[in-house]
Amino acid sequence: MKQQFTRPVSVIGTSTLGQRYFDDPEYEGLSIYELWACACHQAMDDANVKPKDIDKVVYSQFANFVTAGNAMAMVGPLEEWAGVAGKPITHIEQACASGYIAFTEACNAVASGKADIVLCAGVETPKHFNARNQPAYMLQPIKNYEGWWSPGRVLFDTTYYRFDGVSDNLLTEEQGKYYQKHYGISEDTIDETYNAMAVNLRYNASHNERAVERKPYPEIAKENGYDDVMEYMRSDKNPKITQYIRKSGSVVHNVAAGAVIVCSADIAKKFQKKPVQVIDHASSSNTQRHPYCFHQMNVDVKDALYKNQEGLKGSDLDLMVTTVMTSGEQLDSAEVFGYLPEGKGYQYELDGRTRFDADTPINPHGGDLSFGHAFGAAGINMISEAILQMRGEAGGCQVPKDVNTCLVRGMGGGHTTVGILLENQK
Repeated sequence: MKQQFTRPVSVIGTSTLGQRYFDDPEYEGLSIYELWACACHQAMDDANVKPKDIDKVVYSQFANFVTAGNAMAMVGPLEEWAGVAGKPITHIEQACASGYIAFTEACNAVASGKADIVLCAGVETPKHFNARNQPAYMLQPIKNYEGWWSPGRVLFDTTYYRFDGVSDNLLTEEQGKYYQKHYGISEDTIDETYNAMAVNLRYNASHNERAVERKPYPEIAKENGYDDVMEYMRSDKNPKITQYIRKSGSVVHNVAAGAVIVCSADIAKKFQKKPVQVIDHASSSNTQRHPYCFHQMNVDVKDALYKNQEGLKGSDLDLMVTTVMTSGEQLDSAEVFGYLPEGKGYQYELDGRTRFDADTPINPHGGDLSFGHAFGAAGINMISEAILQMRGEAGGCQVPKDVNTCLVRGMGGGHTTVGILLENQK
């Protein structure tokens, strides 16, 4: 692929913290400051750099006064805990696309020549918040907050804009409607496809020690008295929460922190034996007033990414990692970017061909439905999983072929989509 930056950029470090719930015994007594610092130091150790080597920090968090206390109040403690106090820091808040946008900003800082090495790191605890006048590690469940926080309320000001998603789970409902309308697929087939997708992603996650949900659905089905996993997936044990989406097809929220380090490609091999080059990135922002908004943003980003890559087809890529807030998002993005054939991708899910050990792997780490999704930190962790795959260091969920090229596609808030092309540096 043709690198698109004036000054080439490479990834030299990444963190590998697991996705967890904050009531996990592993996190007892831990504050989000410490979690963020742990991710930063993991990435720095992986890149063989010291805090003094970092020129700039880009920090992502879907921050608000409930879950984080205050975004600006976080900056000082975060920098000190990570050992990078005094460095310039930029905070990115772009809903669930925050981590992806932070990564592109880090790349731009290096590409411009303003920085040689940039730390990009995010943290999120979407189900808990810092109570006033209590130590930072004493997090409280969000249900204790009087206002009952929800992503929809944070993302959309209903005074001026009608949030027509109705509920958080309806954000990507339109993709089932689009698929049915344009390709003549029955609603029952879409249901089977989404169920198969959830099973495939959980299969991937069951092999990934970093995933938050790892129990395979066939095992869950047997525990509930079903010998046929798909019969269980169609049952009231896995109820529909929208017209198309079942419980298994809705994002899993968890706490997480992640970090990635980028640097100028010409010095990358001084720090990392297996640097990954950033070929290009693109983004699109729209509103849900646009018909099939999510699909259109995928089209916009695909066009922007591919226009400078003569002859590139999505099917040429070795791997696709994509946000999957709800089931339809994975199918739509995979087809728009050409990784799966248009109007036929559903059959790949039904046949299990998107599993990490099959011929067209998507989200080998388990995706947001099983790996976990921690809002502002999610994009960074998705990029980290892609980097691990490209290095051949993803552990039990490692794709059993060389992964030299990868497309990372992310979405946030129903208004921003990001695409990133990666290639192993020669």
